[in-house]
Amino acid sequence: MRRALIVAALAIPLLTLASCGGRKTPPDMPKLQPTTITITQEGAPVEGANVQLVKKDDLNYKWLPGGITDAQGVCVVKTQGLYPGAPEGDFQVVVYKTTRMESETRKNVPEPTNPAEAKEWIKKVAEEEKEYEEIDPKYKKYDQTDLTITIASGKNAQTFDVGAKVHIENKQTLTK
Repeated sequence: MRRALIVAALAIPLLTLASCGGRKTPPDMPKLQPTTITITQEGAPVEGANVQLVKKDDLNYKWLPGGITDAQGVCVVKTQGLYPGAPEGDFQVVVYKTTRMESETRKNVPEPTNPAEAKEWIKKVAEEEKEYEEIDPKYKKYDQTDLTITIASGKNAQTFDVGAKVHIENKQTLTK
């Protein structure tokens, strides 16, 4: 009996892993090709950059490949955020990294429950908080980026350098 319990206890996690081994792709999804994109800035890897591939000839293309770079600047591309790889074709490469400086008020003063005080608190937080683009904003827009990649059958890997380091304040209004 004890031996059967041990075997069952070991088998359940293995069955769970086997059943989660791969998500079925939608039937109309094109075949995906393994793709990695490395992002550097001034030759150094960029961690936490968002990478998106935009189909050059079809802005309404529904199979959106992309991901986020790791500490080595490498983005392992997934389509729809779930399926490893990218469809074949020509893509504009959109890259951006936005950082946020948190408000001292948000960190140190609890949000008031009184509506009038809460309104002032939110206003002060919005004035204090700032967002910054850490990569030249031209790479953030599909119609301005000059980065391109052609995904072909088989493994795809490409490195892009996004130029000089920047720290440009994003002027949009921030709130909670």
